[in-house]
Amino acid sequence: MTYGLDAIHELIEDSGWSYPVTVSRLEREHALENVKLDEDGQHMIMVSELFVDNGVDRFESREDLERKLEPIIESEIRSRRVGLFVRLKRALFAWR
Repeated sequence: MTYGLDAIHELIEDSGWSYPVTVSRLEREHALENVKLDEDGQHMIMVSELFVDNGVDRFESREDLERKLEPIIESEIRSRRVGLFVRLKRALFAWR
């Protein structure tokens, strides 16, 4: 199964679309589609969540998709990674 940029590109290809592709079209047709962000599949996101507040409106080509989405995906993965301290803190406050 594909992940990251390849997963978004695969959605475009499987839909039979060609570039340019608008984000609104992706959101309309695949809003609830889950996309793996990393190879391990530990981080997943719905297509509609991926584009929220990112200022991306269309992809002119595969290269444009990579250029615009790579920093967004990397940022999303970083925000979801948590260390041991955060896990302990969550467990402690969940217990209360």
